[in-house]
Amino acid sequence: MTITLKYFGLLADITQLKEEQFTFDEDTILVSALKSKIESSYPKIQNTAYNIAVNQTIVDFRATIKDQDVVAFLPPFAGG
Repeated sequence: MTITLKYFGLLADITQLKEEQFTFDEDTILVSALKSKIESSYPKIQNTAYNIAVNQTIVDFRATIKDQDVVAFLPPFAGG
């Protein structure tokens, strides 16, 4: 399975990427497993608050990611 990861704001600064592709042997993966993999690849992310969206929907860590999904790592939003 291949997924696209997108990083925004501070998370893009930490990873020095706006987008990358990951390939897994599994057909699906839990968001929690992806989170662990990303945090081990980019340790500074562990100290940063963020949400994860799959296909433009914010999800919790129990959600499942499947082939060709787009996963966004989103920093906290402030607005007005």
